[in-house]
Amino acid sequence: MTHSLRLPVRFLLALTVGLLLAGSVWTCARASEKPPKVLVIGVDAGEWDVLGPLLNQQRVPNFARLRDKGASGRIRSLEPLTKSPIIWASIATGKVPSKHGISDFFMKRGERTRQAAGGEGESPTTSNLWKARPVWDILGSLGKKVGVVGWWTTWPAQPVNGFMISDYVQYDDGSWPARDSRRTYPADLETLTKQLRRTPESVSWAELFQFVPAFDTTKVTPRQEQLVHNLKWIYAADMTFYRVGLELYRRNHPDFMTVYLRGVDEISHCYWDMDMPGTFSPPLTDAEYQWMKNLIPNYYVFTDRLVGGLLKEADPNTNVLLTSDHGFMGGGKGVMAHKLDGILFLMGPGVKQGVTISGATVLDITPTILALYGLPTAADMDGRPIEDALKPAIMKRISREKGLKTYETTASRREGGQPIASPVDQELRERLKSLGYIQ
Repeated sequence: MTHSLRLPVRFLLALTVGLLLAGSVWTCARASEKPPKVLVIGVDAGEWDVLGPLLNQQRVPNFARLRDKGASGRIRSLEPLTKSPIIWASIATGKVPSKHGISDFFMKRGERTRQAAGGEGESPTTSNLWKARPVWDILGSLGKKVGVVGWWTTWPAQPVNGFMISDYVQYDDGSWPARDSRRTYPADLETLTKQLRRTPESVSWAELFQFVPAFDTTKVTPRQEQLVHNLKWIYAADMTFYRVGLELYRRNHPDFMTVYLRGVDEISHCYWDMDMPGTFSPPLTDAEYQWMKNLIPNYYVFTDRLVGGLLKEADPNTNVLLTSDHGFMGGGKGVMAHKLDGILFLMGPGVKQGVTISGATVLDITPTILALYGLPTAADMDGRPIEDALKPAIMKRISREKGLKTYETTASRREGGQPIASPVDQELRERLKSLGYIQ
């Protein structure tokens, strides 16, 4: 299936300027007989303390494949600990928050000040507030076809040289306008996302028995429904991003593809401290705890299957990068439950095999992606290519390209602006409340 892309003047201007800007490095990326492709999988809050034992138990074969056939290690988050939308914007731009413009979950309408409460008069931070170009915009302006699914702060979906499925496709679609919800680009992908979207109500007990032991479902109690309430919407959201992402990856096989999976973070926030006072009311009984105690590692096993489905669609010339934004340790609300070190894997023709990565940060992801295409890190980026993981030929190639000040263009720079209200703002607030980010 192909879509005719009717790109606005602003995007075409960015494309033209971008081609001129990167003319000297484009010859490097073009030189290979088989131009490289990149698949980026985001696993929010991936934690080695959970994943490591599962690797030892041989329960996560796709993570094991990434480790054994590529490079892996820890990735350092932004310091001090901060919130996921901020970190994922740094991952996508290679820049610190003061440069990319995403500073919180919410922003008060009428003034550009950070707000954490998420109360009335505030809107979730929206894509028009990005001040720096994400990597898919840079690559698209250089003629690369791109696909983006589920990334934080991508609603309204901005025009790209390919397709974008915003993070808002996971939320209730009953109150959106019949046309122009701006949840997808091109707009006609809205129909596909509605067909493939999973709702919490559609999740069966058979599916939930991936995570908790099975029982006689003719005798389900209100208490059991309460205990898996959050699991249902977390699972439905990940399945939505996965189903839509996999279908579009199969149809289009873009040069750059990214699918973001939020479930590991959400499942950790909801169930990591399940036996602590205040997590459930009334508190879990011993029998309930035994029933749920393996829920989080089982969710990692489920995530491994999603990763495997995406890996099957990647051709041999694809470099795969899987990253989290931070780790997880529990013991607190919101960011206080996060850990600075997360998980990182790279695999593919441009990656060393059997290497342990050290010293990488979330700011290094975009420079590393650019390096895999033979493109240099711009001087105004705060990260660097992850040299531990990349083959010497790639580092040698990009070392010859110096002096690129920026990938930004006059058309891409944004100043001012206000968050855009949406029909699902209240649902988003409720979910963040359940994760402990707001009261």
